[in-house]
Amino acid sequence: MKNFFGIIGGMGTKATETFIKAINDLTPAHSDQEYLNYLVINDAQVPDRTAYILGKSTDNPLPTLLDDVTKLNACGADFAVITCNTAHYFLPQLEQAANFPILNMPQLAAQQCFNMENKQPRVGLLATNGTIEAHIYQQYIESLGGEVVLLEPAWQKMTMQFIYDDVKDNDFVDSTKYHTLINRLLIDAHCDYVILGCTELSVAQAREPYPSEFVIDAQAVLAQTAVTRALANRHSTQPLHN
Repeated sequence: MKNFFGIIGGMGTKATETFIKAINDLTPAHSDQEYLNYLVINDAQVPDRTAYILGKSTDNPLPTLLDDVTKLNACGADFAVITCNTAHYFLPQLEQAANFPILNMPQLAAQQCFNMENKQPRVGLLATNGTIEAHIYQQYIESLGGEVVLLEPAWQKMTMQFIYDDVKDNDFVDSTKYHTLINRLLIDAHCDYVILGCTELSVAQAREPYPSEFVIDAQAVLAQTAVTRALANRHSTQPLHN
C-alpha cells in the first residue's frame, strides 16, 4: 500500500472508531478509490496511561507503543497519529523511534485557541488526571501566552467518573452531565475556549454535541489535520498529465 498514514489507536477502541469515522466523513470522496489509505493499529492492550503517569501502576505503556511505531516503520507510513491524548506523554520517545512524523494532537488543539483578536485566552481543559498532571496541554497553551483553567477537585472527579465509568466502561454518554462539565468552564469560569483533551470526551461530543465554536475537540482537530496532510501527500505524488 502506497501513500498511507498510520493510526495508533485502541486507547480506547470506541474513541478510535469515532476518529476513523471523522477521517472518512472529512474526506471529499465520491468513489471507493477517493478515500484515504490508512493503517489502523487498534492496540487495546496498551496499559492505562493515567495510572502509570500517576504512579498507580508500574505497567509502562511505552514498550507497547514503541512496538506499534516499529510496525508502522516496517510498513512505510508517511506519517502517523496517536488517538489518545494522555499517550502524548510518551511522544518524545515515540518520535525518536519513528521513521515518519507524528502529528502532535495537544499542540494542534492548543493552537486553535489563539487568534488575532485574543492573544491571551483563558483556556479551560477537560482531561484525565494523567493528562493534567503531566502538563501535556499546559506546556503548549502557556508557551503561546494563554492561561490554563482547570476544574475544582470535585468537578475533576466528576470528569474522571464520566470518562471512565460512563463512556469507557458502559459506552454511555449522559448529555446533561457532559454539557454541565463544559458549562462549568465555559460559562461559570468565563473561559474563552474549552479543550476536550480526552478521546472519550470526543466520543461524547460526537454523540451529544455541545454546539459552540469555542469548544475545541482535540480529536476532531487531529482528524482534520490528518486528512489535509494525507490529501496533500496524495496530490504531490500524482503524475502530471500533458
